[in-house]
Amino acid sequence: MTELHTAIRLDERGVVRNLLAQQLCDIHAIDEKGDQAAHVAARNGRIECMKVLIEYGAKMGRKNFNNLTPLGEAQMNGNREISTLIRDNYTKDDVHSYIWDEEFSRECACWYDSYDQESQSLQWVRIGPAGDVEISETPPPIDIQRVIAAREKHGERNVVRRLHPGSLPSQEQMEYEKKKDQERQALAAMMKSRAEIVETRCAERLQAQFRRIKAAKLAKLRRIEMDASTKIQRRFRFYRSRRRNRAAVKIQSTVRMYAALCHYKTVLRERLWWYRASRILALSTQRLWRGFKGRSVWRRLFEMKRLPSPTDIRNHDFWEKLQSEAHPPAKELGIYAEYTLSGTPKTWSERNLVKRNGMYRDVVFYANTITKRATWTQPKGWKFKDHREYYILRLENFWRARVARRKIRLLAKARTLLENAHSKELANTKQDITSLCNFALYAHVVRHDYDTAREAYAKILVFMSDRGVDNAFVLYSYAIFGAVTNEEDWSDINDYIRRGKVAEELMQKRRCRTPPAPGEPKSVYAIARGAFYLEAVGNENEPAESWHNYALCQMLVYGDLQGARESFHRAIIVAPHDRRIISNFNALLQRNEYLGLSTNAHEEYLALIERKITPPINPYHNIF
Repeated sequence: MTELHTAIRLDERGVVRNLLAQQLCDIHAIDEKGDQAAHVAARNGRIECMKVLIEYGAKMGRKNFNNLTPLGEAQMNGNREISTLIRDNYTKDDVHSYIWDEEFSRECACWYDSYDQESQSLQWVRIGPAGDVEISETPPPIDIQRVIAAREKHGERNVVRRLHPGSLPSQEQMEYEKKKDQERQALAAMMKSRAEIVETRCAERLQAQFRRIKAAKLAKLRRIEMDASTKIQRRFRFYRSRRRNRAAVKIQSTVRMYAALCHYKTVLRERLWWYRASRILALSTQRLWRGFKGRSVWRRLFEMKRLPSPTDIRNHDFWEKLQSEAHPPAKELGIYAEYTLSGTPKTWSERNLVKRNGMYRDVVFYANTITKRATWTQPKGWKFKDHREYYILRLENFWRARVARRKIRLLAKARTLLENAHSKELANTKQDITSLCNFALYAHVVRHDYDTAREAYAKILVFMSDRGVDNAFVLYSYAIFGAVTNEEDWSDINDYIRRGKVAEELMQKRRCRTPPAPGEPKSVYAIARGAFYLEAVGNENEPAESWHNYALCQMLVYGDLQGARESFHRAIIVAPHDRRIISNFNALLQRNEYLGLSTNAHEEYLALIERKITPPINPYHNIF
């Protein structure tokens, strides 16, 4: 597409004139569709641009890839002004085409094929007698009368011509006449074969229709037979299965009834008697309570209706006298007091003696002890006083239940971790770094196989050093392992703990950007700590070693020094001569970064022996 084509589509007459005047574009250049500038102007109805093209001598006889001239494009798109402009400025020879020869006379409008670029399909087009364009999606029938009329118009009738000696045809004219004769013969053969083809197609369609109807009837008959046989089979199977099920149900009901009867005679008879007696007692108690509550409410409403209103100032003396008679009050809260109309009886005999109109005087009212103003309604502060302890207890129970659920979930995760590590060991899947970490923790905490754990920790540390990123879980675990085996100095152990805390802080910052899932532990070592605690509590074979590991976990990772001291007490009670336990316990007691006391492990052991105290296991110990 050239600049001239674009200017014509935009209807820029001045730009078209400048391009042609300065010879910047070729007026007969074509685009990807074979359109010249005249084709574009004729198709889009650009009358002014077409005048400029005519002024600069645009040729109107050239065709595009659709085999149309500019005049054909104008008539195809209904642009009559451009068609008239082309006819007025050009002769018939200039726009001559075998397709558009009938554009001026329209006595014989024939069909021509044309390829539509938008729908990507072949169409048939012709010019009607009124000048309108007719388009068909299907091939139109051949109109032999129109073909004969077109031939007669062009002088191609089969008549005998006498040739004068001076007007003998040339070689080219003879070849042209021969070609025309061949075309006429081909057309006659085509018309003859067309009738045969139509007859053959009609016969084939009739045969296909007959076969289709016959096949449909046969298929319908076979379908009816198949449906009938299927219904018969289903009914037979249903009857047979129903009889079988009924027999099975009868047998089962008989067996269950006999078993239930035996169970009732041997077990449930006495139990049901007690249950029935308790139900009768509960119903009787409920009826008595409901009757008492109903009578109490009725008595209160009766007194409220019978006695004068306490809100009326004129009845102040009457209610003040009732307060003095009902003294002392049953309850007091601040400046308010609760009184009973007949007073507060101290014994049952006094209660039986105090009656009003044949009913007990258990109706209460409230009064201000300063102003002596009485009221039937209970003060707001009084209601809060009655329910405050209840709400406090509810809140404490909810909190304990939440803490217990979190501890149980954490211990379950720890047990799952240890069990999976053991299964992965059996499956020989130590190549995975996560599986290797879990296996190292399992060998360290559960089996106390420090040689195997040492090999696993060495591989983990090499993997971590190759990556160049510290992992808090690995550093914490190896620090505890180095302390429990006394293979590392305390300076190296403290350095591992420091690096682990830095790595954990970085992980916590990343978690702040993406919040953890509900129920996920906040610390990276929470599940491992649960595993240490679970093994220390449940290990009966080596309790000293388990409590030793758990004490070091509390001491190094979480800084729970008092908890670590209690765990060391349990470890040293079981193994008082273990040098590793004594050394680590002395480090906890005497080092300045921990407790910094003047006592040692031996003195702590003697104090425990003298007092004969075994440190208890606290089930609510903070293992998070």
